[in-house]
Amino acid sequence: MKTRIISALIALPLLFVVLFFKGPLLYAATLILSIIGLNEFFKPISIEYKPLKGIVYVLTFIWFAGLYIDIPTYYYNFMIAILVFTVLSVVVFSDHSLTDAALSILAFFYIPFAFSHLVMIAKLDAQFFIWYPFIIAFITDTFAYFTGKMIGKTPLIPSVSPNKTVEGSVGGVLACVVASGIYAYLFNPGFFAFALFLGVIGAILSQIGDLIASRIKRIFKIKDFGKIMPGHGGVLDRFDSIIVTMPLVYYFMMLYQLL
Repeated sequence: MKTRIISALIALPLLFVVLFFKGPLLYAATLILSIIGLNEFFKPISIEYKPLKGIVYVLTFIWFAGLYIDIPTYYYNFMIAILVFTVLSVVVFSDHSLTDAALSILAFFYIPFAFSHLVMIAKLDAQFFIWYPFIIAFITDTFAYFTGKMIGKTPLIPSVSPNKTVEGSVGGVLACVVASGIYAYLFNPGFFAFALFLGVIGAILSQIGDLIASRIKRIFKIKDFGKIMPGHGGVLDRFDSIIVTMPLVYYFMMLYQLL
């Protein structure tokens, strides 16, 4: 626990600086986290499969470069089509399997594509929404943990994460709704009603994101994805919930602006 607290005390100020100053710093941070996350994801699956790492890494750099220079949206659809076509073509002309291709596509969407939504949020709204993915994930995770410790009795999904409980999950959702409402009330009152709904959906998806990472680790029989943060594991261990909440907040924000 002491190691986790020290790591958090170091990481949180860095996160605050990145989110506060944004700009090139945010682009660089999300790209670096994406590359580290890809490396963590590829390491265990490469023992049994042969993912097309080079293609995914190259597309990741192109994807973030496109975001940085603000190319038209349809170029991103084109890049996704290129990714799918290229990895499937490699399957045809090499000994790579369809599973290798599928894992490569999954790696891109699960990590750099998800992280890039933080940049997309900053491009549309650099003040209010940029903090939301982290508020949802951190509040949900924290209160689910402590609620589960205090009153948790009913296992949630023991085959995936034996320490998580239904009571803890509900506690995380309730705390997230309250925190989301307070945040909106203080900084964007017009969003308050939407914030309550976002708090519910965000808390649920945040926990699903955590369970997805846990399931992947169980499949490949690893304890942590990495060791970049002592006491917390790797990028995917620390950002497993946020990977889901970043796209959620972005598309919810887009919907809110249309209403």
